[in-house]
Amino acid sequence: MTMGANAHRTLFSSGDHDSYLGGLTVDTKEKEALQVARDEIRDQIRLGLRDWSDHVDRGQLFEARALASAYLTDSDLALRPKFRMQGSWSYHTLNRATHNPPQEIDLDDGVFLPVSFLSQNGGAHPIVASAGYFTAVERILGPLCNRNGWTLITDKPSCVRVEINDDAHVDLALYAIPDEEFEVLIEKAEASMQFDTRMRDENISFAEHIYPRLPSDQIMLAHRREGWKPSDPRKLEDWFQGAIDAHGQQLRRLCRYLKGWRDHNWTACRLSSIALMACVVAAYDEATAAIAENRDDLALQMVARRLPELLERRIPNPVVFDQYLDEGWTGECRADFIAKAHALTTRIDAALAANESGTVIEHLRTALGGYLPYDEDLVVIEASIGAPTILQSGILKDFADQPEAREAVKKGGDSRYG
Repeated sequence: MTMGANAHRTLFSSGDHDSYLGGLTVDTKEKEALQVARDEIRDQIRLGLRDWSDHVDRGQLFEARALASAYLTDSDLALRPKFRMQGSWSYHTLNRATHNPPQEIDLDDGVFLPVSFLSQNGGAHPIVASAGYFTAVERILGPLCNRNGWTLITDKPSCVRVEINDDAHVDLALYAIPDEEFEVLIEKAEASMQFDTRMRDENISFAEHIYPRLPSDQIMLAHRREGWKPSDPRKLEDWFQGAIDAHGQQLRRLCRYLKGWRDHNWTACRLSSIALMACVVAAYDEATAAIAENRDDLALQMVARRLPELLERRIPNPVVFDQYLDEGWTGECRADFIAKAHALTTRIDAALAANESGTVIEHLRTALGGYLPYDEDLVVIEASIGAPTILQSGILKDFADQPEAREAVKKGGDSRYG
């Protein structure tokens, strides 16, 4: 009789035992400390932009054409930013760093500035100059960083970075949104029964009631070299949420496993989290059969087997036509990614084919790193190679973590299971 392993519980636990996902999860106190830092940064930007003339002059911050306009009033120059979390924090795919330093926890926050837009060549752009926006935010944050012992990084092309400590940083993407649209949306939200007027000046009013309704073509991202660029961060959020809706929470966990695999294998590389997420979604979309929610080991095997081929070909940006997530990869680094993806497949296959729990753990830890717990009790050796396949669908999938149920199935069933 052929043996096989069920290693699901080494990867994920809904209970209190250790698991790979638990090892990857940022400690609650560290997460809370990051949120406190984020809120300090937000408060400093909010107060600083309200009194922007203390930090930057009109000619730096605003377009000359806007300042020359007779229609521009003082209220047009009032800056009241809103904020919205982005990236792995908002996707719920945030992991601890594996090699620290140089790896760090990355918290992405969007700064959205409602301002007037100028019409130009059939399009529109903000009255705020993109370079002046960067200058203002950096000057506003300088004193806070000095007080807290943080480091301000000003050479990132599309964000302002605040290094909180050796473990984590906050990246601030600077956006402009049309204030007229913003005000109309506030009025509509306030008119609805769901809007609590106490929320008017709170982030939640923007996040829950306003943010989803902003016109997509008028969210502009400030870039240090390229000026204002149309960029709607909601598209990526919506794409990923659509994949979760289609395939379930297991897909989100697989993205975190692959990010952990990457961080275990490279201290730094160009294989971005978004590229890995796109590969996971592609593997699920192309899969011929669903995998049970309680078999993350089989899901990881499925994705690992697809990964080398997915890394060999171009990886389209799922929300931006004619852009690719493998831009800038050299032939050498692509070959390295593919080779390590093949090694991952070999290790996962060997782990799930093993008939000793210790061997299963050793293969998985070699593939994924030390965050996977060394606990042989988390592995179940199946007495039939057919068992994992049978357990993938129908009511039998509920028996995967119940040894007595599996014995009943193998013996032909008993009265408890029909």
